[in-house]
Amino acid sequence: MSRFVPPFVLDTLFEQWEQSVGRPAQVYGTVQRLTGRPARTFAQWALDRAADFS
Repeated sequence: MSRFVPPFVLDTLFEQWEQSVGRPAQVYGTVQRLTGRPARTFAQWALDRAADFS
């Protein structure tokens, strides 16, 4: 039992996560609508910013 989250909340979260296994995430066009450019993957962002972390 969690000290911070009621068991019924954890059960609900785990059920939702289980149902999402093997399903692609829903993709929205929000980034492109807001910035005028397509979104980048995290991998691309990390490559673009690698020098910032060295």
